[in-house]
Amino acid sequence: MTPIVPLARAWVQKNDASLRQAVRVMVAVAATFATYKMLGLQQGYWAVFTVLVVMQGSIGSTLGAALDRLLGTLIGAALGGIGLAFHPANPVEVCAVLVVVTGIGGFVAAVRPQLRIAPVTAAIMLLNAPAGLPLPTFVADRIIEIGLGGVIGVLASLLVLPARSRDLVVERTVAVLERIGAMLDEQAEALETGMALPTSPNHRALRNALGSVEAAMKDADRERASWLANHGIPSSVPRTLWRVRNDLTQIGRAIDEPLPGNAAAGLAAAAAMSLRAEGALARRCATALTAVTTVDRGTVVAGQARFAENFDAFRRDPDAQTLDFDQSGRIFGLAFAIGRLHRDLLDLAKRIDEIAGGGRRGRSSAGAPVAG
Repeated sequence: MTPIVPLARAWVQKNDASLRQAVRVMVAVAATFATYKMLGLQQGYWAVFTVLVVMQGSIGSTLGAALDRLLGTLIGAALGGIGLAFHPANPVEVCAVLVVVTGIGGFVAAVRPQLRIAPVTAAIMLLNAPAGLPLPTFVADRIIEIGLGGVIGVLASLLVLPARSRDLVVERTVAVLERIGAMLDEQAEALETGMALPTSPNHRALRNALGSVEAAMKDADRERASWLANHGIPSSVPRTLWRVRNDLTQIGRAIDEPLPGNAAAGLAAAAAMSLRAEGALARRCATALTAVTTVDRGTVVAGQARFAENFDAFRRDPDAQTLDFDQSGRIFGLAFAIGRLHRDLLDLAKRIDEIAGGGRRGRSSAGAPVAG
């Protein structure tokens, strides 16, 4: 076997999702071209353009884009049709009508950005109206062409190497959990070494990653509402991930400088051990979510118990009375944040257990997942 073969196989595996999307787009474009030729649509290329615009990485996102484009087209076609009804005859009149209808369409797009196609459609209709074609026919053709492209785009996403939004939710959630695990290890290392931990750029990246999970979840919910698929992921999962992110932020604020000496000896090591155990739990949540199994809690409960014992011992230590208000607030804030992080991750593990239970119920007697 030449070296090219394994390299090609690795490249295909790495770009599997993109290649699948390319196949879906090619099939959809071919089907759209053939359909508009068969129907004899004079400007059926708009159906092809629509397919290229609405085809997204999942069924739910494609459906959402198709519906938004269709609604935007209806509004734009209505505006353009009204403008053409005034029969502008010279450039000044055309310009005046164009300014008005695109202004109205621009306002609609500003209120709802998903409908940004509305002013474009209105302008195209005003500037591209063929002479002699009845206005109702011209408006109806535009709507049919856009609708045709949207329908074929959704069908291609559904039937050709289908990419369900559930898979995207899982993929992005796993990436978030892996990032959370890495950030907890980073915080644990800062406690162990006694080094200050400045605000990490990972916090911004985590916030952006959580936004992508929510976007994928909306697409998955759209699939479920349209009876195209049932993702089986509780809506509480993204909310719990946001709570975990807030816990990480509070922990980071508590350790943005080394703990005071008389507290570090008794608490830092126990807090670091607890954070590493929580990070391991986050990774096991990712593994369980991918494999559709229940989450192994590991040593996380014991780690939290040890930290609680050390914190109680610290509270009874006379040296604790020597801390000033800010130092005491940081330590108590750290203990509170670690406790809340522990509860939130355990809550997330329960939600993943629920997904695993639903996944097992959704398997056929042959052991294969039921479609959807």
